[in-house]
Amino acid sequence: MLKVNSSVKQWWWLFVIGLLMILFASYILFFPLPAFVGISVFFASLIFASGIMHLIFSLTNRKVLSGWGWYLTIGIFEALAGLALLMQPALAMTTVIIFTGFWLMFRGIMSINLALELKKLELKGWGWSMFWAVMTLILSFFVLINPILGVIGVVILTGLPLLFAGISAVMFSFVLKNLFK
Repeated sequence: MLKVNSSVKQWWWLFVIGLLMILFASYILFFPLPAFVGISVFFASLIFASGIMHLIFSLTNRKVLSGWGWYLTIGIFEALAGLALLMQPALAMTTVIIFTGFWLMFRGIMSINLALELKKLELKGWGWSMFWAVMTLILSFFVLINPILGVIGVVILTGLPLLFAGISAVMFSFVLKNLFK
């Protein structure tokens, strides 16, 4: 449970995070194809890099870690999966859709929890925070239900909940800023 005993410090981090989400969502919505391809390539590159790092970690620590084989296995899997995604952009684009859908679902659930905490504290603005959180959650389901809606449809369904999550974070930051004024 969120307890506030004094003025919240560095509330502006939530504002910055929210603003970045709003800006990123705006880019996605106004430039859907390059944004989507870029996200997919980044996601595939991240998986590949993680695999290489797991391989290095497992091999350099094989004499000190009893479970080093698991890190090696994960590294091989991630390196091959990342390479496959980099070589097959369509597969990477589908994978990033699913990942984004689950990430937005998590953000929506987390934001609903924060809104409920604001309600318990009887703070103004919790209703709007709840509204944007629920919108984030609902739209994340659309992303997950049918990932083959097409790039434009998916970009819109990804950009809007990201926009809503950003608005929610900005609003929550102002609630925290004004908590003890």
